Amino acid sequence: MYNGLFDLPWWGYVVVALVLTHITIAAVTIFLHRHQAHRALDLHPIPSHFFRFWLWLTTGM
Repeated sequence: MYNGLFDLPWWGYVVVALVLTHITIAAVTIFLHRHQAHRALDLHPIPSHFFRFWLWLTTGM
């Protein structure tokens, strides 16, 4: 357990952090801004629940 759950090089952790940050930014833009605020986008319940869970998990909103 010295190297964590995944034995990644230092740049692997940077890539993972950037990907997770990108998913969070996309969730805020697509779900909160376009779907919830303006109702300009009609999402299927599956991505809607994913975005809601992801934002709850990562931002506490």
